[in-house]
Amino acid sequence: MTKRTLVGCYRSWVKKDRPKSIELLIALGLFCLAVVAVAVSPVAYGVDWIVFHDAGQRVWTGARLYGEPTSYQYYYNPPWLAVALTPLGLLPFRWGWAIVSVASLTVVVALARRWQLGLARLCFALLSPPVLYIVMYGQIDALVLGGILLPTWCWLLVATAKPQVAIGLVFGVRRGQWMRAVVLTSAFLLASFVLFGNWPVQLLQQPAPFVGSTHNLWQGLWPVQIPAGVALVLLGIRRQDERFLVAASPLLSPYAAVSSLLGLWLAGMAFMRDWEAGVVWLSWWGVIFYRSFTG
Repeated sequence: MTKRTLVGCYRSWVKKDRPKSIELLIALGLFCLAVVAVAVSPVAYGVDWIVFHDAGQRVWTGARLYGEPTSYQYYYNPPWLAVALTPLGLLPFRWGWAIVSVASLTVVVALARRWQLGLARLCFALLSPPVLYIVMYGQIDALVLGGILLPTWCWLLVATAKPQVAIGLVFGVRRGQWMRAVVLTSAFLLASFVLFGNWPVQLLQQPAPFVGSTHNLWQGLWPVQIPAGVALVLLGIRRQDERFLVAASPLLSPYAAVSSLLGLWLAGMAFMRDWEAGVVWLSWWGVIFYRSFTG
């Protein structure tokens, strides 16, 4: 068998004949690692999950959602997100954290398949700094991104859950579905006023130290990055491509953490080859390690 034949067989296996179960096995292995690391490990991270876990418990007990800090910091998201997290608030802290981590990895796999990233780029996604950040700190950025899988008339509501992750989706609501999107969001808003009072005022009265914190990627840069976000939104509208809208979201916000870049990373890889995504992935981790040792 010639070298050319071997290369042709390899490419055929990678592109066509590779069983889809490989992706599922890799994802399942990472899911198990997430459960073990979060639910069993003695390492105490999950500081962001403290906020969401406590918010879910407050909804269940009828305690104030805004104006009083949780055991870590204030809750800053809309009340319907806290309501959605209420079932996990009833679980022990670490098990709720583990479920959120597994659900986050599931969303990453689902979006990777939706945007046809393939096996190599799926691995680069699951082993990227945003996903590590999400699992370590118990963030919900991936769950919010999962709203992309809903009908577009739900995207306006999804965008309000965490604007630095999904605000660009507002521009992806289809022209004939805007009425349904407005009605749905208005219904949630009115219900939240009934259940939680004038919560927007309470939210705005809370301190917002995270905007000026060191982990805010846009500290000292905002609003310089906005034109890049606007350009991506315009491309997304013209091409009717949700990937540009997702990528624009963190660029349109005054605050973004590493986890906020998950959508930008997944969308960007959709336009890369495997080796290109690998180079970016290595350089990203290089920057992380450099800043860890020098900062």
